[in-house]
Amino acid sequence: MGCTRELSRAGLFGVALCALVGCGKKAERSAPAATSASASFKPAAPVASGLPQAPELVSKVVNPDNAPAYAGPTGTVSGVVTATGDLPPVATAYLAKIKGACPEAREAYGHIFREGMMRSLADVLVAVTGYSGYVPEKEPRRLVAARGCAYDTRTIDLTFGQTIDLVSKDNQGYVPNLLGAHMQAQILALPGGAPSTLYPPEPGHYALTDDLKVFMLADVFVLKYSTHDVTGLDGHYEIKGIPVGKARISAFLPATQGLVERDIEIKAGQTLDLPLQIAFDAKAYAAATAGAASGSTAPAVAPAPKPKH
Repeated sequence: MGCTRELSRAGLFGVALCALVGCGKKAERSAPAATSASASFKPAAPVASGLPQAPELVSKVVNPDNAPAYAGPTGTVSGVVTATGDLPPVATAYLAKIKGACPEAREAYGHIFREGMMRSLADVLVAVTGYSGYVPEKEPRRLVAARGCAYDTRTIDLTFGQTIDLVSKDNQGYVPNLLGAHMQAQILALPGGAPSTLYPPEPGHYALTDDLKVFMLADVFVLKYSTHDVTGLDGHYEIKGIPVGKARISAFLPATQGLVERDIEIKAGQTLDLPLQIAFDAKAYAAATAGAASGSTAPAVAPAPKPKH
């Protein structure tokens, strides 16, 4: 299945991005968010939506079979994602764009990707797919904070229907812009003010930036299923409420296109402890980024395997 949204950096993500955004049994069929809802359509299960569109439109995308919410036994998968291979290079050219007193920005964007203690990997999108059953999203909104000229994460995971609520956590104002969403008006996030809401109009890949502090950047993945998480600096992820049985877990680091996938089995009432590792080859990355800058379509790393349905 192809991706529904591509940005200028999509050449660096290649097959891996499309596989993760479009993979899984639940994502095999969808209806465009812009399609008018049928007056006779009644969702069989709830959806968590903060979008201005009718909930029926969201339901047709995240629950195309109009199945009832899964009510059987579930399990959890959790673990820590770590890096192997080369250390993250300093993002010299990127650092040069950061002006003024922005310590958090230099910390967040100063290297190609972020590592914590013991090489724990931040900003990794972890998703579980391939199970049977519809698992509704619980929260209609995802809170994202801006502080010190940086977002509090470089990867944001949303289930289609969720919105981004952006808040300023310092004394600065921010002008967030969700590239690819065709925003109709400029949005401001002011110190101490109410959250500013951004609406991804359909599943796919977006980029959250700032119209004044253009170095601020976060990859936004809007998925058709709810079983996903993003790691912090401790590298930890946890995904609950997964229907029992065979499934597949994918861990994707957008900054390098690093992807690892595993077949797993979810057991009722149990937590599967699953550490994951993503390798990084600095020479391969440098060659790929140089190729992308010259117009080559070569991926940053070897193409990801196609998802198994």
